Amino acid sequence: MSYPIPVSLRDDLFHAICEHAGEGYFGDKAQAAVDEAVSAWLAALSAPDAAVHLGYQWKRLFLPDGTLLRAAFRGHTRYAVVEGEHIVCESRSLTPSAFANLHGCGQRNAWRAIWLRRPGEADWFLARDCRPGRA
Repeated sequence: MSYPIPVSLRDDLFHAICEHAGEGYFGDKAQAAVDEAVSAWLAALSAPDAAVHLGYQWKRLFLPDGTLLRAAFRGHTRYAVVEGEHIVCESRSLTPSAFANLHGCGQRNAWRAIWLRRPGEADWFLARDCRPGRA
């Protein structure tokens, strides 16, 4: 069933929809594109989004899934990645401390030894500077 209800759109959205549909006006193809977009949006709202919640909780610092970790010791740099709810390096699940001391002396403070790069970011940040409450 369909209800012809007028809906206001910004000019740029209206023109983008018509262009995407290949119509010079708001016709059947444009209407179908709007219906599809709204249906997908509603489905996304009602579906549980597990990826938003996946990550590693390191004390009060949350590292989202896909976060890269880097630690260097005596000229050798090691990398790990947060996969799901684990920090994985060399196919092993490790704690931050175990990663920081993987090839070190065993006495390194992980907050001072690990650099982090969150998904979508270009820069690396020292873990201790990412802790909540740090200025």
